[in-house]
Amino acid sequence: MRLLVGFDSSDGGRDALELARLLATEADGSVTIATVLFSGPLPIDLAGLDAEEAREAEPVFEEARAVLGELIVEAHAFGGGSAGAILTGLAERDEFDAIVVGSPHRGAVGRVLIGNVAGSLLSGAPCDVVVAPKHYAAERGGALRTIAVGYDGTPESELALRRAEELARPDNAMLKILTVVAPPVVISGAAGYTPVPPPPEPDLILNKALESVDAKLGAQGQRLDGAPASALVKACEDGTDLLVLGSRGYGPLSRVLVGSVSRKAAQESPCPVWVVPRPHPGHRD
Repeated sequence: MRLLVGFDSSDGGRDALELARLLATEADGSVTIATVLFSGPLPIDLAGLDAEEAREAEPVFEEARAVLGELIVEAHAFGGGSAGAILTGLAERDEFDAIVVGSPHRGAVGRVLIGNVAGSLLSGAPCDVVVAPKHYAAERGGALRTIAVGYDGTPESELALRRAEELARPDNAMLKILTVVAPPVVISGAAGYTPVPPPPEPDLILNKALESVDAKLGAQGQRLDGAPASALVKACEDGTDLLVLGSRGYGPLSRVLVGSVSRKAAQESPCPVWVVPRPHPGHRD
């Protein structure tokens, strides 16, 4: 697994770095570091800085090497532009498996917070995006023992389930498959107010997912009731180590593009959130 990490020696950057270390160690992967020395609206040059200018980033890279050790493969410094755009450009050029970023250190303690960089990536990154919650580096949670995945039978959730299964294999982690049944939504119309029913046969959807997972992982299914985002977040408050979600079913193909449910779940999650892009054209499960 090839991971790209946005790191700038901030607390949020350290959270991302620690999460990348854990993921790369478990998946026998590698880590590339990218840092932006200053931000701005100017176009970026993915060639990075020359040797003299790049020396300013060396303290950042030394900190990253101290955490990652032999996992680090490359380190790139950039002198301007949007950090989100730079990470997206690198991912498009070099085909990384996932981009790992941290949350800004403000707001709810121990929760994922979507800042400008994460928000940009969740609106069009060409690969998976993983967001570390606040204070993840300090907690150093260890192995991924329990991985949850939101599943509703759509192609996007199928990809999320397959990614969660892949991540669970190295440590034989327990896989929690979560299907949410939302209460009927009342909408107004010419004939008055009409309730919109929940998705049909949620138990069959959940059973289908369970049957498709490697039996060695000991997957468990859980039907949740309530507002989807809040229900997913609450289900992860029992020590879940990672929540995997799919992108919404419209917008650019093969890009991360989260809808309101995924964005709210990511915003409030007590654990890292891994978001999988839409399926490629012609994708088959």
